[in-house]
Amino acid sequence: MERKIKKKHIDYSCGFPVVLLNVPLVKVHDSWIPDINYDALAQTVLLSLAKKNKTLTGNEIRFIRYYFDLNVRDFAHRFGVKHPSVVKWEGKKDLRADITWGIEKDIRLFILDKLCRSHKEFRESYQFLEEIREDEVSQPLILDIHDDLE
Repeated sequence: MERKIKKKHIDYSCGFPVVLLNVPLVKVHDSWIPDINYDALAQTVLLSLAKKNKTLTGNEIRFIRYYFDLNVRDFAHRFGVKHPSVVKWEGKKDLRADITWGIEKDIRLFILDKLCRSHKEFRESYQFLEEIREDEVSQPLILDIHDDLE
């Protein structure tokens, strides 16, 4: 099998653009496809969303909900809102979801609680969240495959 590294690849498998750097590719039936662990990518994306300094978008909220296998009602109940609120947030697509900071912070802490490997990692992430302020525009996530998915 032929292999190569692509310096920059935009992946849409999460429902929003994620810029991947240094992506290993493999040639299959005359097509080059990313040779990455998509489960590891999903976890890395989730942790990046929990720690990003921009507000979450509707598509990012949908990705979080799908990853944790929650329907709209269960997701809404978990964060103390009505299900039409979740539908409204997700309807924003690639735009800012317009979630109050307290609820967005709770969503981020939920992710960290599920995925952090240590209390220290959780505390450091929580301190970072304390410093974040609401922002107007979200940017695509940029992940270096060699750093984040090994």
